[in-house]
Amino acid sequence: MNRVISILAAWGLAALMVLCVPQMANALGLGVKAGVSLTREQQFDTFYGMGGQFDSHRWMLGGNLDLGSVILPKLHLLPGMDIAVQENLRVYVVNLDVVYFFHQTPVSRAYVGGGFGTHFFRPKTASIEPDPVVEASEDIVLESPQNDTKISVNLPLGYRRKLGPGLSWFGEIKLIIADDEKDSALQFTIGFHFGNE
Repeated sequence: MNRVISILAAWGLAALMVLCVPQMANALGLGVKAGVSLTREQQFDTFYGMGGQFDSHRWMLGGNLDLGSVILPKLHLLPGMDIAVQENLRVYVVNLDVVYFFHQTPVSRAYVGGGFGTHFFRPKTASIEPDPVVEASEDIVLESPQNDTKISVNLPLGYRRKLGPGLSWFGEIKLIIADDEKDSALQFTIGFHFGNE
């Protein structure tokens, strides 16, 4: 299923690029961001029902590129890359979001959007001396953490305010919905945007 979604996402990206390239020539801007991503570590089974709360966090740093309008003047294509860091985990993320600027004044803009993300989970292997008691037991099987790749749906909501010519700050809340509940997150970021508005 993930392979089908990634193939569809790749074809969708190619179609958007073909539609957007003529309109992107003069509307380039780079956004640099840092923040926190709230995640769920604990899983809830059907006995306790759905729901729960965020119980861990990942620090994140990244950037996005505003490629300008797509089809409509207020609809922009924002590809981006992030790295999220937790104690023993690194998550590298490639995003493709389309945002709609629903509020625009000479000094500020607000947007809402949607898109896809590909998450590359890279756990660190712990360098711990083996425990002889654990090694002697045949019932316990220790597995080293495995690399994993997952696809998510992104729902960003953000605000951007001008600080001067070619410079603005922005804040964003992004809901990341993955097929596995523990990989979903609520991400808060703040940063600077350089370039054309």
